[in-house]
Amino acid sequence: MKLSPRLQAIADLIIQYRKGHILADIGSDHAYLPVYLVLNKVIDKAYACDIASGPLSSAIETIETKES
Repeated sequence: MKLSPRLQAIADLIIQYRKGHILADIGSDHAYLPVYLVLNKVIDKAYACDIASGPLSSAIETIETKES
């Protein structure tokens, strides 16, 4: 999975400085960052959260696509 340069920079910071194994991505849009980190075994669990149904549906689709 390839991230945008912005999300890759965030992922790199998490990899470098992480203090645990669970991530909460609030305002997740598509859940690319949590999915990337789980797939690369940086974290064990993630919460992809959004209050709007459109971004939440996109996040669910990303997660389901990467699970299969």
